[in-house]
Amino acid sequence: EEIAAVVEVLKNGHLSIAMGKGMPNAEALEREFAEYIGTKYALAVNSGTASLHCAVAGVGIEPGDEVIVPAYTFIASAMAVLHQNAIPVFADVHPDTFVIDPTDVERKISSRTKAIMAVQMYGLPCDMDQIGAIAKKHNLKVVEDAAQAIGATYNGKKAGSLGDAAGFSFCTTKQLMAGEGGIVTTNDRETYEKAGMLRLFGE
Repeated sequence: EEIAAVVEVLKNGHLSIAMGKGMPNAEALEREFAEYIGTKYALAVNSGTASLHCAVAGVGIEPGDEVIVPAYTFIASAMAVLHQNAIPVFADVHPDTFVIDPTDVERKISSRTKAIMAVQMYGLPCDMDQIGAIAKKHNLKVVEDAAQAIGATYNGKKAGSLGDAAGFSFCTTKQLMAGEGGIVTTNDRETYEKAGMLRLFGE
């Protein structure tokens, strides 16, 4: 069934957003994924790293801004920040769960801090209540790296719906794999539009 679906796309020529023909299968994925996660918007991209970059850009991170990232994560978490010419600042993780320690997050906040990246490591969500409270207190955005957490829940809500934006991965080591690919989720229209502009050279 999956092979037939791929062949159908190859035959109908809807291979790239840049071709101007539309991508009905990708658009269907976006609608269904947003519904599954519980967000208003989803944006398909070519990798999990791209999804994080689009999420970071979508929440308004600019050159010189600082984003707090866990010290233990895949390199893409920090690279997404660097791709925006922003600065990753590393916070410690809990040794028993490997997710970011909110206490150390607060210690690392400076006048240049604009966001916290909450990496839902190995499918285990961070303490999003505490992270959300810190973000609200300091007027920061929360970006979820939910690459490893498709289907994970926190207090009844799915990972990817717990912050201002999130990035997922569809690479071969993830729960839902397509070889390569990623998707951004958000409830904010402006974040979605900014992420979409980054996906296609500002268009």
